[in-house]
Amino acid sequence: MSRGTHRGQSHATGETGMCCEDRESVLRSRFAAAVVGSVVVTRVRGEVAGPREWFASSDPGTFMIVLVRGGSVVVEQDDDRGRIRSGEVGVVDTGRRHRIRYGDPCDAVVLTVPRASFGPHADTLRRRVAERIDGGSGAGAVVAGVVAALGEQVDQLPGPSGARLGEALTSLLVAGLCEAAPDPDDDTVRRITAYALAHISDPDLRVDSVARRFGISPSRLHRLFRGRHDTFAAWLRAERLRRVHRDLRDPALSGRTVAAIAARWGLYDPGHLSRAFKARYGRTPAQIRRQSPAGSSRTSPAPARREPAVFR
Repeated sequence: MSRGTHRGQSHATGETGMCCEDRESVLRSRFAAAVVGSVVVTRVRGEVAGPREWFASSDPGTFMIVLVRGGSVVVEQDDDRGRIRSGEVGVVDTGRRHRIRYGDPCDAVVLTVPRASFGPHADTLRRRVAERIDGGSGAGAVVAGVVAALGEQVDQLPGPSGARLGEALTSLLVAGLCEAAPDPDDDTVRRITAYALAHISDPDLRVDSVARRFGISPSRLHRLFRGRHDTFAAWLRAERLRRVHRDLRDPALSGRTVAAIAARWGLYDPGHLSRAFKARYGRTPAQIRRQSPAGSSRTSPAPARREPAVFR
């Protein structure tokens, strides 16, 4: 968790996800920030004075969900512009040229969420940038209420170990923000996503089987997902790896072998699993297990147990 006061800084970023857009701006604010799984929660109370210029983030892989609790925030992205007022929610795509102008004073809570967490819904969320989302009714009220509560409890949030809470927050944002801006193909993608997640432990869940299930061609299935984030195969692989990575770090599962955890999510090829982990996380599954809370909780070696490696 980070906590402090910044004065005279031209560019305050990093863990807070907040920034002034040029070298002459002055950020005078009290802030507190915490990490929940892969989500950064920031509470900022203060003001930004001075000129603001266009800003392009060096990290294009995140969305900022901004709840304004007092004052106002003007968000400009490309040709879109919107003033987010107290009680409203706004979306900022850090990968696009943007400008943020904070009212004087301003009280806001910001969630900084990796784009990959939204999967095929990321493109839907991109269409909502600079839009004023009502935080007082419907799904917007649910999102605003949870974000406000996170801001109030920022000192008590669990940190990086709160992976499940982080995933729950992302699911809430998908339901409250992405599904409120329907696209003609969104219903098909949602149904495919729900089906795939429900059967993600099935090793026979593949492009051809899902395409047959929904009466579309494999190429059509890839196009549906590629237009939003990635191909279906890449998205499914990432979802499986993310769940294996989470479970390897879970102390409650320290008694299970890597092979058993991988099989739980439909991955049976140990060589492929090791290479995929190395490419995605920079470490093998065994290394992640040893360096995680789950690994440190194993006070004595578990009895040797042979499990067949099934290659598919």
